[in-house]
Amino acid sequence: MAGESSLRREIGTLAAAAIVVNATIGTGIFKKPAEVVRQAGSIEAALLVWVLGAAVALAGALCFAELSASMPRTGGIYEYLRRAWGPRLAFLYGWSKMTLLLPSAVGSFALLAAESIAALAGWEQDRTRDAVVAMAVIAGCAGANVLGVRASALQQALITSVKYAGVMLLAVIGLLAPLVASAEVPVPDEMPAFASAPTAAGVFAALVAAMWAYDGWADLSSLAGETRDPSRTLPRALVVGTLAVGVAYLLANLGYARVLGVEGLRRSTEGSGMAAAHLATLTLGAAGRALLASLVLVSCVGGCMASLLTNSRTFVPMATDGVFVEWLGRVWARTGVPANAIVIGAILGAAYVSSRSFEQLTDAFVVGYFPFYTLAVLGLFRMRAKEPDLPRPFRVPLHPLPAIVFLIGAACVMAGAATGLDGSSAIAAIVIAAGVPVSFVWLRAGRPRA
Repeated sequence: MAGESSLRREIGTLAAAAIVVNATIGTGIFKKPAEVVRQAGSIEAALLVWVLGAAVALAGALCFAELSASMPRTGGIYEYLRRAWGPRLAFLYGWSKMTLLLPSAVGSFALLAAESIAALAGWEQDRTRDAVVAMAVIAGCAGANVLGVRASALQQALITSVKYAGVMLLAVIGLLAPLVASAEVPVPDEMPAFASAPTAAGVFAALVAAMWAYDGWADLSSLAGETRDPSRTLPRALVVGTLAVGVAYLLANLGYARVLGVEGLRRSTEGSGMAAAHLATLTLGAAGRALLASLVLVSCVGGCMASLLTNSRTFVPMATDGVFVEWLGRVWARTGVPANAIVIGAILGAAYVSSRSFEQLTDAFVVGYFPFYTLAVLGLFRMRAKEPDLPRPFRVPLHPLPAIVFLIGAACVMAGAATGLDGSSAIAAIVIAAGVPVSFVWLRAGRPRA
């Protein structure tokens, strides 16, 4: 079997930072600002949530920079959990990644891409048609990834440049365009519920939505085995990429707030009525709507590709260690990618879009991922105590302050998810919990080799 050694070290610092940006900018900045305002209760509270989200993401990126530099192995969070907490938790992460996290991320990107295609084509909203188009998007992105690391890296660099410039352009338009009355934003047929004033519970719930938009900062660590000089490249790329996204998001939200106001944002729902579409339409007319739809399409395709690229790598070391299904982590010798994992992830993603909405997929993703993020950051403390002599080319500055900031933020996110627990969150918890008895059976069979 071609294993981890078959992965090619082709990713440099700029390409790695681009992967962070590409994995992060996907759907959240276009759809989530309205939800953040509705939950937070005011523009000021919403902007605070975006600042807090940026701080939590940057703190997490700093912690992951030390972990990735000291353990530069393909697999990212899997490797940190295995080294710090043992194979059972590592298996549970792999189980959650394949059955919930990867397909939820891929499906959410694809669904919004389908909405963008419908907007460009002038089609009326149709859930069944959007699901079919989303499946086609997933198939195309999976095919591009199966071509190999070099082709995918080039594609991502081009897509990243376009969509980052697009988000910054959206921010500039919002900050410089003439003001409009919120009454010009149409009232949707079904107005979502919203908070009339800021509360702690509302801010926590809003943080869940914001952290979906910021998610992606950790994905690069899954590509450590394919990165040139990972001890230097990974920390730089994680920090630079996360900072770049944070600046773009804050500027974009200031633009939304200036043009749409609190009432305009509350009225923004989905599809052609989402916040970014309202801003573009009100400031640039029909041309702005078409530009925005094109930008969203590029961003979602890039996010879908990045999710498949980075998340599929987790199964390579898991297969090598015997911690998960060996077939999933098999690397194709000709292309140097774990194509089996990519294909299975795409199939499950297609199944998810046939039965779940965008909001359901994103909520399930956040609920499913943050416990593992938290355990990985806690693993930073454990690894410093457990393996004090482990080479650490990069150390978290001002330690333990960044880790504490992240852990407090993660606790707020999970509290927000708990207060707004719905069917999607419950299903996510059930899927993860189902992996616990499976892990006992698998590990008792003596599968792990490491």
